[in-house]
Amino acid sequence: MATPFKLKRSAVTGKRPGLDDMQIGELAINFYDGHLFAERDTQGVGIGTTVALLTPWIENFGGGSIVYNGIVTATTYHGNQVIGTPAGGFKSGAFTISNTDHTKDSINELNFILGKLVPPAPTTFNGLNLSIQTNGGTRRLCAGFTPTNNTGGAAPVAGQQYARNTDSSVSTGTINDVGPGDNGTVIGFVNAVGVGTITMDTNVNNGTNGALVISDNKDASLSTRDADIDAEFYQIYDVRLLNAASPDGYNLAKITHGSATTNSVYWYEDPSTVGAPVISYTGVTEPASPTLSYSSGIAHLTESNNNTFTYVATVTNASGDMYTSSTLLSSDGQGSAFQNSGSKSYTNFAGGANPPVQNYGVGTGVTCLISSVPRNIHATVTTNKFTRYDVTTPYGSHNNQRVTYNPILNIMGTSATTSQVDEDNILVSSLGTGSGNAIRVNAGNTGDTPTPVSSTFNSSATPAVYEAIVRGGTLRHDTTNYSTGYYPAGLNLSSGRSGTQYFQVLITRAAVSQMSIIVSGSYAGCFVCLPENSTWTTGLSNTNGWADMFDLYAGAGNPNNTDNGCAFGSAMSGGSGTFTCVFGEESSSNGNNKILVRFKLTSGQSITNIRFTA
Repeated sequence: MATPFKLKRSAVTGKRPGLDDMQIGELAINFYDGHLFAERDTQGVGIGTTVALLTPWIENFGGGSIVYNGIVTATTYHGNQVIGTPAGGFKSGAFTISNTDHTKDSINELNFILGKLVPPAPTTFNGLNLSIQTNGGTRRLCAGFTPTNNTGGAAPVAGQQYARNTDSSVSTGTINDVGPGDNGTVIGFVNAVGVGTITMDTNVNNGTNGALVISDNKDASLSTRDADIDAEFYQIYDVRLLNAASPDGYNLAKITHGSATTNSVYWYEDPSTVGAPVISYTGVTEPASPTLSYSSGIAHLTESNNNTFTYVATVTNASGDMYTSSTLLSSDGQGSAFQNSGSKSYTNFAGGANPPVQNYGVGTGVTCLISSVPRNIHATVTTNKFTRYDVTTPYGSHNNQRVTYNPILNIMGTSATTSQVDEDNILVSSLGTGSGNAIRVNAGNTGDTPTPVSSTFNSSATPAVYEAIVRGGTLRHDTTNYSTGYYPAGLNLSSGRSGTQYFQVLITRAAVSQMSIIVSGSYAGCFVCLPENSTWTTGLSNTNGWADMFDLYAGAGNPNNTDNGCAFGSAMSGGSGTFTCVFGEESSSNGNNKILVRFKLTSGQSITNIRFTA
């Protein structure tokens, strides 16, 4: 049967019924305390049955407030709890508190104030530069194929530079002193694939997972990136990727830490198996109608465009997936004989473009016509005539390659020179009065002292057997056959010219009574004459008016038949130096301003420069 409902009463303060005082279904009320009690059943087993207080609060008289005694527990509280007045009243502090303030507002204000005392957190790596470490340098991508794009983003562009890698493994540089080093998860990525994960906590998290490396995990007060972080607030760490797998094609890498992400760094894993490039050349084609100049009857090239030489350069293995630069052949400068032919780009080659296509010149080489014009020099060139070239691709190099051309070249530029021997331009400086340099004249005859002549020497005619030869800016005793082995082909001087040869020049200056002869080279004699000075020629009748620079001047009067020496200070002996020639009591003015100087050369002798000065 149902338990009859009964109401028990008490007016004694603090009176609380016991189990023996109540049955299930009964209520007990303490009218003094205003509390209501009931027996609480525990599923009918009797164990733990108790009397429960149904009204655990006390309402203050008048109903203005209620009071709880003991501890109140709640999962969530949504009300505005009033602080009230603490024992001893409020103390002064960071902000003013009223006994009517709500606890949630005061806690919020306190948190705001405390936040100003906390140091700034260390820098995260969000947006920081992640550098890639590859083994192939920075190279450009070729055109004409679709490279594998592993990034999930924009495809690589032909002609653009990318870091190149070839060993299927890449690493990054280390990003130093970033945070937070005590919470969150750090993940390394190659493309969309995680290559390492490390979860950070308050311990030291140094270590490696996959390709992700965490190191130097420490208190943020030790940061070199962020200054003045107080100790024991934050932690920092260093991070990098090490030996991450790199698939063929276009790739990216990045590192994340929660919402922080480094920049993405890109590279190209090059699967090409192209060999190193090779330069080769065809034979040289000579100009069809060359423009020539002559010295001592010897034909010389000038620097005219009519004298353009051509040859074909071939490059095999000019590209793979990648190339180095738009320049395929790099010039090392001018050769000994020819002007710089210039570097050659891919567009200078047959079928070439910039950027070049993939595997350009692989299997079958690609060709480029190279044109070369002689330099403005006075020289005979035997070696290193043309421009030397280098080729470099991502797959190797072939350097210091020059086309082979066997003929010896005689070159005489259009610019006159006084630093070498030029038949019509031998330097005369600060000597007497007048102007103009010395010029070559006919030697007249064989022998040291023939009858002096000053007739103009014909540089384009075949020289007499006793005339020395000026070739390529050098005066020489010459018995060369220029009809073979030389370009331009010329005279055959190998017959009848083994004897002594001479080189005679005319100086036209007034008021010269002495002069310096500056010579570089070797020779067998040097003679001086005032050919139109009768006093001079009469006194030297035995030598047809020639005085000898290999013999010292007697010290008085004019050189004469008894002593025809005209050297002062030191006599010439066939070597280089500066030597003084004196005319005694005579002057060039007494002989129509003409002075002849005659050099004697024997086999093997040559002179590279002659000058006359005061």
